[in-house]
Amino acid sequence: MSAFESAYATVLAKQPRVIVVDAAVPGHDDLIAEAKRRAPWVRTHVLVDAGESRGVSGASTILKPFDASEVAERLGRDAELAELERGQQNQKARAEGLSRLVEECLEAIVGLDAEGLVRSWNPGAESLYGYSTQEAIGRHIDFLRLDHEDHGFSNDGKRQMIETTRRRKDGSEVLVLLSRTSLRETAGAFRSVEVSLDITERRKLERELEHSERLAAIGRIAAGMAHEINNPLSVIQSCSVYFAEAAARFGDPELAESAADMEIAAERIRSFVQHVCGFSRRGRPQLTDTPVQTAIEVATRMARPRALDAGVTLDVSIEEGASAPNDSPRLAQAILNVLSNAIDAARAGGKHVWLSVVSEERQVKICVDDDGLGIADALRERVFEPFATTKPYGQGTGLGLAITRQIMQDHRGSAQLVPRAAGGARAELILPKLVTSAHSILVLDSDPAVRRAVSHDFRREGFHVISADAVEAVSFNEGERLPSLVVSEVRLRDAEGIELVERIREVLPRACLLILTGDPARNSLPGVTRVFGKPWNREQLMSTARRLCLEAEAQEQASLRPLLP
Repeated sequence: MSAFESAYATVLAKQPRVIVVDAAVPGHDDLIAEAKRRAPWVRTHVLVDAGESRGVSGASTILKPFDASEVAERLGRDAELAELERGQQNQKARAEGLSRLVEECLEAIVGLDAEGLVRSWNPGAESLYGYSTQEAIGRHIDFLRLDHEDHGFSNDGKRQMIETTRRRKDGSEVLVLLSRTSLRETAGAFRSVEVSLDITERRKLERELEHSERLAAIGRIAAGMAHEINNPLSVIQSCSVYFAEAAARFGDPELAESAADMEIAAERIRSFVQHVCGFSRRGRPQLTDTPVQTAIEVATRMARPRALDAGVTLDVSIEEGASAPNDSPRLAQAILNVLSNAIDAARAGGKHVWLSVVSEERQVKICVDDDGLGIADALRERVFEPFATTKPYGQGTGLGLAITRQIMQDHRGSAQLVPRAAGGARAELILPKLVTSAHSILVLDSDPAVRRAVSHDFRREGFHVISADAVEAVSFNEGERLPSLVVSEVRLRDAEGIELVERIREVLPRACLLILTGDPARNSLPGVTRVFGKPWNREQLMSTARRLCLEAEAQEQASLRPLLP
């Protein structure tokens, strides 16, 4: 490597503040141009013989011969200027980088002056709070705070962090993790920077996890007690059967009614223990699309003695034909729980409880109203937590509403308490209906007449129907609704029997499969949910199809549910 090449490499690597190069050196112009490109702040000088006009754009000229002390002084000044400019450019680049970081940051970053006025507002703040930069700049930070909020931040220059609730532009509230740092300025004032992170969903998931853990703990405790409860319960149930037989033998209607009440009460205890134990190992309820009246009759029959003892009038109004997918014994338990609470509340009020059922387009709503003292807004959600109760000590376990909500969630519905305009409270149990139009059924049969008949039956029930004569004739576009149920003849033109089942599972692995067959000996197939013989009973076929569509809904919901205990 030549001396010039070595010097060239050194200049580009170390980026000196001042470069002096003789014009006689070949390639000096390239060296200066590259140095300026890499470090615009560098000062460059070219030594030129007197009388020559050679120079380089952007470089100063030093004529030879020169006064060494004068040139040294000049180069010293240039070095200081270069260092100053380099610092300014580095500072500018750093500021631009920080600005980009703030702009790209998902968190809300707000700059405040000493008076608490907003001086900077990044896109993260716009997204979180809903105010544009123009709307926020110049306003006091209090415009985000709730009326009762007091952060208590101090101006001691230390970083402070709290969880707080703030108000968005649309009036909604958001839970944020708020960090504030005060920066001392040269004038002695403080300039604050706030960083807000939306933790609403995080806290919601944490509460759900805590709730699930508490329910699981209840289940584990109950499982240990179940043996001691179930043994005497078995004796009681056996005796109730004996009493029922004796009542029939002697023709004693009062004894028969008492035996029936005993059996219902024993079943209620068994169901309660099983459900509480189930908190630690929840299974899917056995839903059938039937009227809710059966569950209501059981619940009201169990609740009337309690209402009679409390001097409370219980009125029941059921809309005829109100039906929704339900597990009747478990639904009855949920209704009884809210009825019992309403009767206890009405005891201290006007002594009246109303149970009504309203069938809407997509849901059935069971409402239990009381004219008691009502419930405070702050407690309306809390009473659904395990062990939370508003009753005096020793008069409530705090499990009734927790169990009720769990039952309703297992029904894909909800339970809530709402204020009652005339005073008291209302408990609403909401059950979603099976919407047949939301389900698609694939009908496969090689006989066109049979295919049309089956398809017609399902369409009359409101299902969306696709039909074909073979599996190979079936295809679905991306985003198209896939069938919840496949109804197929056992023998098609492209496959039959087990091979047919495998072919269908390749195309629709999650759909329920119902086989229609004219062979009376073929009553089961591996991988098939149900086998129906031809000719089929239309009512049974439709009932089975509705049940299988419910199972498909439950499986889909289970696949979307978070993995909680």
